[in-house]
Amino acid sequence: MKTLTTKNKFRKESPMEKENKDLEENQEVDVEETSAVEENQEVENSEEKTEESKETQETEDASEEKTEKKKKKGFKRKDKRDEQIEELNDKYQRLFAEFQNFRNRSDKEKTAMFETGAKSIIEKILPVVDNFERGVAALSEEDLESPVGQGMNLIYKQLLQTLEDIGVEVIEAKGKEFDPELHNAVMHEDNDELGENVVSEELQKGYKYRDTVVRHSMVKVAN
Repeated sequence: MKTLTTKNKFRKESPMEKENKDLEENQEVDVEETSAVEENQEVENSEEKTEESKETQETEDASEEKTEKKKKKGFKRKDKRDEQIEELNDKYQRLFAEFQNFRNRSDKEKTAMFETGAKSIIEKILPVVDNFERGVAALSEEDLESPVGQGMNLIYKQLLQTLEDIGVEVIEAKGKEFDPELHNAVMHEDNDELGENVVSEELQKGYKYRDTVVRHSMVKVAN
């Protein structure tokens, strides 16, 4: 037994065995290198995560500081000058609004006064127009051809044109249905040719100034 053991101990390794042994050693080295690379990668990843967490924490801290500063500014007590400026600005806005209302009221009052004044003047002119109309109607054809008749007719037409230019209109009456807002019925007659409640004759012309009745038409109503 000793002799066999001694021979095995001093036996030379064959080339195949040596090659296998070298291969195993190389594999062990590769495994060690691979594990070392993985360990280095894990260390680098952990360091990157640590840096990212630090940056995130710094950003959150900065935003919190800004928020706190804004809150402190919001709760900052107003200066007396700012309070005076706000008070004066409020008074100015109130006075401006009151002035606008006053100006609007003044414009309305001026318009109403003008309308009233114009209506009063028109009412005084209308009798003159009526007299010219009656005078021209009373003239014969020969008198209308005379210089006096022509002069009266020209003045009458000029008066009507002037009234029309300032917004005065003649109210239509004859043949129209009776309207108490425009007509003043002073007579009544039975007329089979006309319908019920129709103006059969105009006794005196009526006039409107814009949308306001200056004088109602004096009419005769049928049926």
